Amino acid sequence: MRRLSLLVLAIAGVLHTAGCSDVVDPTVGTNQVFSLYGYLDPAADRQAIRVVPIGQTIDEATPEVLDAVVTTTEAGSGETVTWRDSLVTYRDGSIGHVFVADYTPTPGGRVSVNVAASDGREATVEVEVPPLARSEIGAPFNINALTNYPVTVRGVPRVLGGTLRLYVTGLPTAPADTSTLVVPVDEYTIRQEGADWVVVVPFLLAVQDYLRSANLAGVGLTLIEAEFAAFVTNEAWAVPEGGFDLDAIVEPGAFSNVDGGFGFVGSGYEAPVRWLPSPSTQARAGFAVPGDPASLVAVNEVGEGYAELYNPTLEPINLGGYIVTAGAPEDGVRIQNPTLLDGGAFLVVNGPFAATEAANVALLSSSGRLVSRIFVEEGVEAWGSYPDGLSLPLPQNGPDIFRGPVAPTPGGPNRPAFVPAVINELSAGDEPFVEVLPTYNLFGSARLATLPRDLAFGGSDARAEGRFYVAEENDALVLDPTGGTVYLLVRYGNPKLADVPTGYRVVDARTYGPQPPNRSLGYLPDGPDGAWTEGLLPTRGAPNAAARFGL
Repeated sequence: MRRLSLLVLAIAGVLHTAGCSDVVDPTVGTNQVFSLYGYLDPAADRQAIRVVPIGQTIDEATPEVLDAVVTTTEAGSGETVTWRDSLVTYRDGSIGHVFVADYTPTPGGRVSVNVAASDGREATVEVEVPPLARSEIGAPFNINALTNYPVTVRGVPRVLGGTLRLYVTGLPTAPADTSTLVVPVDEYTIRQEGADWVVVVPFLLAVQDYLRSANLAGVGLTLIEAEFAAFVTNEAWAVPEGGFDLDAIVEPGAFSNVDGGFGFVGSGYEAPVRWLPSPSTQARAGFAVPGDPASLVAVNEVGEGYAELYNPTLEPINLGGYIVTAGAPEDGVRIQNPTLLDGGAFLVVNGPFAATEAANVALLSSSGRLVSRIFVEEGVEAWGSYPDGLSLPLPQNGPDIFRGPVAPTPGGPNRPAFVPAVINELSAGDEPFVEVLPTYNLFGSARLATLPRDLAFGGSDARAEGRFYVAEENDALVLDPTGGTVYLLVRYGNPKLADVPTGYRVVDARTYGPQPPNRSLGYLPDGPDGAWTEGLLPTRGAPNAAARFGL
């Protein structure tokens, strides 16, 4: 799947949106040859740069064929790529030449961009490519009673804001679908702390304003997740004094790093992080939430003599006075008041609980109203969610693919009691894939996705390649080189055989960090007894041990 960064960005966009002064031709009468606008994205496998011949005004008719050859050369490897021309029509009707290349620049490397005309004149620019990094979401805090979230990106040259997205259901135009909303933010507070950058996301203020202005507040939207994608750039991509004033930065030389021409070519990428705000924050923003402030707390695990609760949000929730019961409210255990359950934390409630078949363990409000519950489908030592807090029952009384037998881990992260297959290797490079290794002779099939909800009706089905199964990237399995999480759903066993493990469940989930091009990570040696290792050479459908020794 091609990951194309074709913003051709705020900088390129000013060419056809700004009100340029009469002296911007862009540079008639100079010996310069081209103006260049764009950036290199080390998290994308297709690049784009706009090329404007000097001597042509912005509004002048654009020739169908441009006298230009665009190449890039990697400083480390010496690899040279020749780009291809394309004509792009912008929203205002103007037409421009955008050169593209199916190529990923090396993170942390340096790239020479060269644009040559047939008369020998050249425009060149040296571009430092920032290293890949992940964004981290911090604990929320309030400013004037409005919830803000700090997002940190570590060890990068610069961060220039980002994009706030909401994944929702219940949009009036598509009520049953998951939709993506992009929230405009007037201003981010950005600060540098040593080698790290922190962006303060004014979540509540921005989302309130957006939903109200779009007439979406109070219409029944349900928030699935929030995402902030910090935009990481190289050091050269500094905001000009006075900001990105559209009329100012198109003036020749005002914001330029191109030799033999004008314009700006930088390097940057999005580093996204997702989270789930608390019900109270969601309600204040304008989303539909259940009335109980603990509505997102999950009954996460049940075993002999205990039930475990889990808070999947970032914000603490007071569970004092709530009841955990396997029957009537009066037969349950009332939680001491106050009991604060921090975001991402577990609470073990000791009592008359067990993972017996058809057991129904519920969290009730102090008034006895149902908040959440877990249903045990078969009698086992412990039953719970994997990964923690997730639940997705399939239609028509199908199984919950995120719940099943787990190893007893009260107060800690859950893990499946039986693992019929594992994610054995993952590559997010130029030819992305996920390799699955069955560990059970009654293995049936495997499906993978990067969002839990996509496993119910989609995902990427793994195909047999020797003794392995391999899944290709698609719309549901997006292997972002900046990092992410991959979920493995497996059908295994035989329902006609009572004494063998049988199920259709998520049995492995792998979170990975930034990945350099042409490298993979996986078990070495193959299988769950090996060590999870980074920096392998990709060996799709072959033993990972071979990659280590370059065989």
